[in-house]
Amino acid sequence: MSDADKDSSADTIGNRIKSLRRSVGLSQANLGESLGVTFQQIQKYESGRSRIAADKLQRIAQALNVDVNYFYDTRSGEALPDKEARRGQASPTPEGILFNEHFDKIKDPRARYLLSELARVICEIEAGK
Repeated sequence: MSDADKDSSADTIGNRIKSLRRSVGLSQANLGESLGVTFQQIQKYESGRSRIAADKLQRIAQALNVDVNYFYDTRSGEALPDKEARRGQASPTPEGILFNEHFDKIKDPRARYLLSELARVICEIEAGK
């Protein structure tokens, strides 16, 4: 594989990560947190400036709820995976996207924790627990 092919492959995988991350309503910070890396590192992955190790790509696929092969399948021109590849993941609502954007702006770890606990309790109440 030539250097140009490697660069193109990194760009394609990065673009797919970015499209999928956005489609499920995750910020770069949220994805980075789930992987143990900074949002800046996610930016590098998405732009193709930083190569992604196989184990890290597997963790990204798990975080985004797709099979790792989604990132390698270049036959499809789709920007987003089909319903089967997303394994029933619901499309993000406008409210969910806004919530994530606002949540990312909260710097205080205690406030972030309390807000996530509030959301958990509301879910339990609605589920009738």
